[in-house]
Amino acid sequence: MGIKKIFPEDIKLQFTVDTPTYRVKPQPVFFGQERVENAFNIALKTEKEGYNLYVAGPEGIGKITYTKLKLHEAARKKKTPEDIFYHANFEEPQKPKFVSVPAGVGRKLAKDISRVIENLKETVVRQFESKEFEDERVRLIKKIEEEKSHILNQLKRDAESYGLATVVTPAGIQFIPIVQGKASPEFLRVPEIKAEFEKKVEMFDERFRDYMRQIRELDYQLFESLRELKEKVSRYVIDNAFYKIEEKYRYLKQVIQFLEYLKQHMSERIDIFIRWKMLEGDFLLQKAVEREIDIFRINVVVDNSRQEGAPVIYEQVPTFKTLFGYISYRAEMGILYADHMSIVAGSLFKARGGYIIFKIRDILKNPILWENLKRVIIHKKIYLSHYPVEEIFPFHVGIYPEPVPFNITVVLVGDSLMYQLLSMFDPDFNRLFKVKAEFDPVVELNETVIKKFPVLVKHIITQEKLKDVETDGLSELLRYAVELSGSRKKINTVFSHITDLLREADAICEEKFITGKTVKKVIKDRRFRLNLIEEKLRRMFAEGKLIVNIEGKKVAQVNGLSVIELGDFSFGKPSRITASSYIGEKGIINIEREVELSGPIHSKGVMILSGYVGHKYGKDTPLALSCSIAFEQSYGEVEGDSASAAELIAVLSSISEIPVRQEIAITGSIDQLGNIQPVGGIKEKVEGFYSVCKILGLNGKQRVIIPLRNFDNLVLDDEVIEAVEKGNFHIYTIDHIDDAIKLMTETDPLDFHRQVKEKLVEYYRQAIKGKK
Repeated sequence: MGIKKIFPEDIKLQFTVDTPTYRVKPQPVFFGQERVENAFNIALKTEKEGYNLYVAGPEGIGKITYTKLKLHEAARKKKTPEDIFYHANFEEPQKPKFVSVPAGVGRKLAKDISRVIENLKETVVRQFESKEFEDERVRLIKKIEEEKSHILNQLKRDAESYGLATVVTPAGIQFIPIVQGKASPEFLRVPEIKAEFEKKVEMFDERFRDYMRQIRELDYQLFESLRELKEKVSRYVIDNAFYKIEEKYRYLKQVIQFLEYLKQHMSERIDIFIRWKMLEGDFLLQKAVEREIDIFRINVVVDNSRQEGAPVIYEQVPTFKTLFGYISYRAEMGILYADHMSIVAGSLFKARGGYIIFKIRDILKNPILWENLKRVIIHKKIYLSHYPVEEIFPFHVGIYPEPVPFNITVVLVGDSLMYQLLSMFDPDFNRLFKVKAEFDPVVELNETVIKKFPVLVKHIITQEKLKDVETDGLSELLRYAVELSGSRKKINTVFSHITDLLREADAICEEKFITGKTVKKVIKDRRFRLNLIEEKLRRMFAEGKLIVNIEGKKVAQVNGLSVIELGDFSFGKPSRITASSYIGEKGIINIEREVELSGPIHSKGVMILSGYVGHKYGKDTPLALSCSIAFEQSYGEVEGDSASAAELIAVLSSISEIPVRQEIAITGSIDQLGNIQPVGGIKEKVEGFYSVCKILGLNGKQRVIIPLRNFDNLVLDDEVIEAVEKGNFHIYTIDHIDDAIKLMTETDPLDFHRQVKEKLVEYYRQAIKGKK
């Protein structure tokens, strides 16, 4: 038989921590996360499309801390990414362009260009008011005027040969007749002279047009000469202003190309500086011109001058503005305007060449945000968002900045369920996030874990600014982490539970260091705050309102064990399971199922009972059995198969009429061959039955039977272990239903099965007899 009695030394946690936290240095520690480390290594070393990272695990396990630690390690080895600045696109003003320059250059270049602009505000006007400029301007005008005078003289002489005199008026050059050497408009009153005059004008018209073309050509030459003079002077002034900057950045081809582009268009718009100077003293008008001058400035949207290595950005509140950036519009006459200086970069711009971290739930709260993020990753371009201006304010003069290349490793942090849902329902997800790093919340407890535990706790208390912890306090904290794991050989790595314990211990600790006594009190107080429902149920057991027998023997009644989950707290509760068998053909009837209070797993467990009964007793004799089983005083849904062993004992006891010891409670599921299988909630179930026995009166005979394979899950409170040590309470493990039969009925399993068989044969005979 596989019956084993559990002794105190078997279930006591045999470990101690011998180094207090004030003797170690703080360091983040992550136990047993080799899979996570492997995932990060492959994601950070593979700079190919789609090798972004999804970090999965429960809250409080340290996903963000670990992620930032690994990313900063990798970022320090990478090159610092470039600065990015936007500048005006003079050909297409609505489409600003960007330039990337080495880290630190952007800010310096912006300051240098601003200094040049301030210098030009003063020097441009002085240059155009200089004697040299004015002399050259006068010379060009005088030269053209002389040529125009010469042409006009020729025109005059040529016209006189046709009997026409020229007169210059505000409306242009006009003709009057010459009669007998005299010119006068009065002659036009004579019809004969007027007719002759019109013929002469018509004859001279073609030559007159040639003269006018020559004069207009001279006017155009003057305009071009003055323009060229202005451009020459402008170029001269601007070249002088930019000379030192060009020398400073001559090693950067992209900067020199941009400066040449800027100089060209600045010289074409030199009048802006002249108007600014002429409006000096008129603040409002000068301010308006100042906005025009801003077209020559650059807008450094990404400044990596203080960045060492690649950037690592954790975007805690991702929105369209924080993620993609935005355009800062200004209102004029009811219309929103913007230019390249209105561009404000988001975290995607600033994370270029590095890493960015999001919590997946924060991103998915806005589906449009998620879709836009995927679009950026797919197309490898970062577009500046116009949302929500273009959606809610149609009257705007927008700009469409040139998109910036995307070269960022994106890290999403969430839970495993969200990863599965995205994998199933988002066709792009697995293509974009090829690497999953999943934290294990429960890992093996070994010497390395015990040795490094003080270092982990030191890291927590340093971050939280708490008191140091003595060795006995550390032992209790480690014990608590082991209890949370549900196994004596494992530890729960969701260390937010430890952090909460330390915060509360620090709050009530009156000593220099936190001790084991303080930690125990915190755990006890926490349980007290959470176990109101448990206490009410215990009181109902004491008052007899919830019925459970812990003495004597009864037929077809077994104490089963269940766990009640309340979200932040769970506890065990014994339940009476009864069976009633009689002649029939319905087999085993699950009353809970009949009233729709049985979950699918529980229903499956009951159906397995039918399989066991048929396998064990129905090979050579037809079964004529109906047997109903029920959880007494159960008014909610019953789920799980952990009571199937108890249900089988109740069914077999009902058939054989062999009584079952009531001081014993049992948990465990069975298969169709009678093997006992492990179940969950062992700690809560054992402690739950112990609590009820304590209320109703411990007599040293009460015991709990659990599956052999659940032995490692016996992580019990000190009170229960002490009761076991004193012989007031007992725990047994079994691996087959026959072991349970022997313990609970005090009958040899072979004899027990023989009696069951005899009863089933009798049922069949009675059934046949009844049919006759």
